[in-house]
Amino acid sequence: MWQFIHLLARQMELAVGWVFSPSWLPPKDFEFFRWLVVPGYGYGFVLIAFAIWEFIRPQDRRPWNRASLLSGTYLLLAGKLSVYVLVITPLVRNTWVYLGLPSLHLDRKLPLPLYMLASLLVVTFTAYWAHRGMHRIPLLWHIHKVHHSPQNLNWSSIYHRHFLEYLLQEPLHLISVLALGTDLVAPFGIIFMTIDVLGHANVRLNLGRLSYIISTPQAHRVHHSIEPRHYDSNFGNTFMLWDHVFGTFRYDPDCPPIGYGVDEDIPASFVKQQILPLVWIAQGAYAGLSRFGSNYRGRAENVGSVE
Repeated sequence: MWQFIHLLARQMELAVGWVFSPSWLPPKDFEFFRWLVVPGYGYGFVLIAFAIWEFIRPQDRRPWNRASLLSGTYLLLAGKLSVYVLVITPLVRNTWVYLGLPSLHLDRKLPLPLYMLASLLVVTFTAYWAHRGMHRIPLLWHIHKVHHSPQNLNWSSIYHRHFLEYLLQEPLHLISVLALGTDLVAPFGIIFMTIDVLGHANVRLNLGRLSYIISTPQAHRVHHSIEPRHYDSNFGNTFMLWDHVFGTFRYDPDCPPIGYGVDEDIPASFVKQQILPLVWIAQGAYAGLSRFGSNYRGRAENVGSVE
């Protein structure tokens, strides 16, 4: 009996490991306890805590439907979509060091607290403008609006992304860290992860004026709001400093968003949400080339008529 329970527990452990592993094969060395409580190895306790919290005390009670199934699909394939991170991170880092690209090496010159503060400011600044660019540049918005398509924000929404978004964001973050120093990465991972999950979570929690400092549910729900009055606001996924600096902070606790999503029809299908942005980008590129061709022909005809 105990042997069967142990075998069942091990199979469940490997199942969890497979979900968050970039490999399609079952991970042989995954340890659930380490994933649960050891920072840097995994953030399991953050995810499980918010999942339980949403179940016990949700902001909105929602029936299980197709949107819930889609959220589960993105969670199930979370590790597989971010496989590029494992490929790009060592590639960018090793290339940077091999080419001897400039670095301030603040990790060697400053005391740890000052280096961590400098890292926090630079990394959040880069993340702010990367996120803002995702909204302002049409090509990037085609990719990012997959993340904004859910109408049922929840703790797993942090994984609801197009695979290209991982590919675009990671190099920017890594380059900012390498420019500061190549030997040490400030240990903000667990803090950033917790705040990011908190901001998307469907939990009944009012943190009041803390929304002016970090991305609380009240602050980040404004960012995901479907109402035009909330567009292009609260780009900080962790700290709101740069939103205050650049005038994009919005917070109105007396008039919260009435709904989430985007103002266009995006199918609630994982496969379609991964394919459609590529189609939109191709259509935009074709339209741009057509306009360029028309303008070029028009200028050529005008030159010919003058001659």
